[in-house]
Amino acid sequence: MGKIVESPRYSCTLGGALATVRNFYRTIPILHAGPGCGPQVTMGQSSTAGYQGVGYIGGNGIPSTNMYEKEVIFGGEARLRELIQSTTEIMEGDFYFVLTGCTSDIIGDNVEAIVEEYRQKGIPVGYAETAGFKGNSYYGYELVLEALAKQVVKPYEKDPQLVNLFGIVPYQDINWQGNIEEISRLLKKLGLKVNTFLSDKQGLNTIQSSSKAALNIILSPWLAKKAADIYEEAFDVPYLRFPGLPIGPTATSDFLQKVGDFLEIDSNLVREVIHEESDYVYHYFERLTEIYVRYNFAIIGDSNNVLGLTKFLAEDFGQIPVLVVITDSPDDKARNEIVEILSGLECVVPPKIVFTKDQWEIKNEVIKAKPTYILGSSLDREVAQELSVPFQSVSFPVTDRLVMNRAYAGYRGSITLIEDLFTPR
Repeated sequence: MGKIVESPRYSCTLGGALATVRNFYRTIPILHAGPGCGPQVTMGQSSTAGYQGVGYIGGNGIPSTNMYEKEVIFGGEARLRELIQSTTEIMEGDFYFVLTGCTSDIIGDNVEAIVEEYRQKGIPVGYAETAGFKGNSYYGYELVLEALAKQVVKPYEKDPQLVNLFGIVPYQDINWQGNIEEISRLLKKLGLKVNTFLSDKQGLNTIQSSSKAALNIILSPWLAKKAADIYEEAFDVPYLRFPGLPIGPTATSDFLQKVGDFLEIDSNLVREVIHEESDYVYHYFERLTEIYVRYNFAIIGDSNNVLGLTKFLAEDFGQIPVLVVITDSPDDKARNEIVEILSGLECVVPPKIVFTKDQWEIKNEVIKAKPTYILGSSLDREVAQELSVPFQSVSFPVTDRLVMNRAYAGYRGSITLIEDLFTPR
């Protein structure tokens, strides 16, 4: 039986897919969906992820079939053909990507056949069936990656210095742009080239040639498994999964060491980069000794960010995590791994670990835990005020701050995190 969830912290499948596609460089999403789907999910995600804007094509500018009763009764395939044709003639892009909404998937329009018609004409177009009812934003992100791996990626000769970076979901990670930039910066210091699909003006050419990669790096305990399997089976690209966003010197050094070992990078270079970056960040950490304060933290957010934040607070910054709330939907295997990681932290008493996306349950768990500092979304400000404790918004949705290329990832991102911790909102 279904369960009502108060204030879930994500959009629908279409929302996650659209957030991903519209951040590929010069890529134009085409929606085969009901009226309002595009602006609703686009503006909803952008405005509740620190007001990040809509990108190259977004909001009211997204082409859509705007399916009404006529299309529901007689089918919307003719309308989709018309829209693809007009979009490719009017809107300048390198790549076009059709995303379906609930109406289209329910009536069963043959989107694949229509897209194939335009491919045969030489138009670079892809598609994914992303009805909102299928799941949440994370599932939409996964469906896009799978579609790209099946439809767009082409065989290329291997480049031993190239890696693909997956697992950071636009807007669901409010710091996604800055986090991708920081992780890419560190990997480049190891002599690597980095495909993210979401930064450095990477678009169709990057996606097509991503089979060159020597390794797929997945920063998540559970995302992108099917896409990684396709890359491995079709293009012989293995993958390395790092559970959680690496934040701070301990986790980031471990991450770089694992990448270095996997790709057999010169160990002296890896040690040099780790030493240089650690020295940089500890120089700033030392300045905090006179104002250092210890808190009991409640950390609320998706598994990727919560793992990174909790490990940093406990193992690098000497804080006490008393409650960890995971708000996305990892599978059972990933949940067991998350529990194992958080239960093995270097702290006297491991935090209580709760998997829930319901705001009422989250609030009750926080009240019972009695934290002295809360890290969560803007939804958690109310309980922080009720408990009279400091609060910082670090996870989606965020409506009380502007986010551009802010980062918590890596070495230097942890400095930004500490600045935020000492400037509670």
